[in-house]
Amino acid sequence: MSMQPPMPASRILIVDDEAHVRKFLRLSLQAESFNVLEAASAEEAITLVHSANPDLLILDLGLPDIDGRQVIRDVRLKSDMPIIVLSGRTEDSEKIAALEQGADDYVTKPFATRDLIARVRAALQQQSFRNEQENAESIQTGDLSINLHACEVKRDQRAVDLNNDEYALLRLLAMHGGRVLTINRIERALWGKEGDALQHQALLRSISTLRRKLEAEPSFPRYIVTEPAVGYRLEMLPVSTTTG
Repeated sequence: MSMQPPMPASRILIVDDEAHVRKFLRLSLQAESFNVLEAASAEEAITLVHSANPDLLILDLGLPDIDGRQVIRDVRLKSDMPIIVLSGRTEDSEKIAALEQGADDYVTKPFATRDLIARVRAALQQQSFRNEQENAESIQTGDLSINLHACEVKRDQRAVDLNNDEYALLRLLAMHGGRVLTINRIERALWGKEGDALQHQALLRSISTLRRKLEAEPSFPRYIVTEPAVGYRLEMLPVSTTTG
């Protein structure tokens, strides 16, 4: 019986102008069997993104030539690969700005290596789920199924009754499965503007109602997860074996 060839290791591009940080990350990621590329500047990073086609980007924002947020914008013009920001900037405004540009996650320095590795694995898994469901009629996560054509939602194969606002919010989160959507981005997508107090209250109500209808334990959500002070994401979980 022939053996299946092993899956190629994911390629991680580290972008940081501090050599000791790159070395530490490289050794940590290689110990987890990842292939690692390095860049010390934004220009070098963009070149490697186009030439080496990495699977995930770990990006510092304080680069010597161009701010890291511009790198996020440039990468997003060509690629949907996961981007994890690793930065010493701890302000919520910096985190929100990076996520608004298209980053998937934001980790502040100093950081725990085990936590970063877990985030890398989660981001790669979420990307794999998105790729599998890119042209699918429905999006599935755990025992939750969202039929994009029929505008129907099922949990454990049972129909869930959602109003138009609730469905629009769930569909938006599902279309960006696994990625944090900032509150401003959600409000712009749903209502065409942001920062309105009534809209914000409506968003909070829809999140609360969705959790009540979709979650086994709404107080401890598995699907619709809050990123404190930033926004929300829909977790892409392994599809339940009981789902048809």
